[in-house]
Amino acid sequence: MLATLSKVRQPVVAPLPETTKVDGIEMPINMEAFLIAVGKKLELSGVGKDALGPGKNFDHQDEWYLKNVANIAMGDKQGDSVPAADAKEMDLFRKARRHLPKSVFDEERWRNAAGADYWPHAVYVLNRGGRFEDSDKMYKGDTQAHPFSGIFHLFVERVAKGRNSLSGQPFDGLPVAEGPRFANGKPVERNGDYPFHLITFKEIFGTQSRTVPPCQWLTELCPENAVLLNRLDAEKLGLRTGARVRLSSATNPDGTFDLGNGEIRRVEGAVKVLEGLRPGVVAVAWHFGHWASGSRDMTVDGSLVKGNPRRSRGFTPNPVMLEDTVARDVCLTDPIGGSASFSDTYVKITPI
Repeated sequence: MLATLSKVRQPVVAPLPETTKVDGIEMPINMEAFLIAVGKKLELSGVGKDALGPGKNFDHQDEWYLKNVANIAMGDKQGDSVPAADAKEMDLFRKARRHLPKSVFDEERWRNAAGADYWPHAVYVLNRGGRFEDSDKMYKGDTQAHPFSGIFHLFVERVAKGRNSLSGQPFDGLPVAEGPRFANGKPVERNGDYPFHLITFKEIFGTQSRTVPPCQWLTELCPENAVLLNRLDAEKLGLRTGARVRLSSATNPDGTFDLGNGEIRRVEGAVKVLEGLRPGVVAVAWHFGHWASGSRDMTVDGSLVKGNPRRSRGFTPNPVMLEDTVARDVCLTDPIGGSASFSDTYVKITPI
């Protein structure tokens, strides 16, 4: 039914931030701790004594998350639960967490949070990092065993009733495939002087653009980003891993960005040659190259706050992304949802 347990290694570590106390209960400093503290200060009914039902307090973040794990373990209907962890599994579970402080792992608190009857089932899920179904249950005959049961809209009336705020033309309520366009609806034409299709991505440890700079343990994993190139493209350009290049585009032919304070940033980085990228494409992780985020000295209320240059390492590809020459000083934008376009720019790669 579910994944079996065999020689599981669990590198469980305590959260890196400091701990705090809310009503005398110690817990890591995080968003949950903040919300519990604020909720108690405002005397909200959703936290504190009996917040989750009679005798079910919400004083520690575990009392919320362990109930979620128990829900996963017990399933959606009667008889849908995972097996209960046996003595061997319980022993493995405890040994994997015996080094953790009580503010993080307290078996009695965890058991009470999940519910004594559900606790062995929750441990079964936690030991595996989730609940998994065998792949042979993916289909029933020739159809999916778990089909999408909602409504799939081929025509979206709400979109069809909307209009482009610049042209005044109504949007099409049906799926339409068309290339990138400027704000006035005119198609964006390729410029042959800029042959490489620029795409961006997030490193798995980086998530949002603001995550990496403040976190030293993340910048130690990868101090700065690179210009990712396919081996064939690198050979044509005479480049090797480590060579520094500048990126430029039709709307930013210099590959620079004026911060407005007398400082000019350049869209430059080191090449990393690899096979796992389509020829003609250049990829850049986009959560590097900050010029703020604590990277420079700041004076606040007359006091100097020293910056850390480590936080500004690498570069951001945003300045060379194609500008909407009609709307001016903004990137190409989806006219319906308003999202910025991250994949309609072609660039030139110039060795430095």
